Amino acid sequence: MSGSSDYALHLGAGIYLVNLGVGLAAQLLHAKFGVFHHVLYALVFLAAGLAAVFAFHPALILVLLALAALPLTKPGKAAHPALAVAGALGYVGAYLL
Repeated sequence: MSGSSDYALHLGAGIYLVNLGVGLAAQLLHAKFGVFHHVLYALVFLAAGLAAVFAFHPALILVLLALAALPLTKPGKAAHPALAVAGALGYVGAYLL
């Protein structure tokens, strides 16, 4: 990878990590983020899409699938954080494989 593809992958992964932190804070600290959470989710999805286009790696498909499925789950249930971790593993795969 080089240039814009590196940037797209780093941007997508970075925003994803921020969103994981927000989700973790919500779970563990019972923090409320309101509309910010929805705006951040949209940014995460957009950044993941850009990463998939500009830095394509098959592992990024896992990120997109996890993000697409997340709204179908409830935040307090096990499926929600499991999908979030699966998406994070997609980014890890894009870096390592």
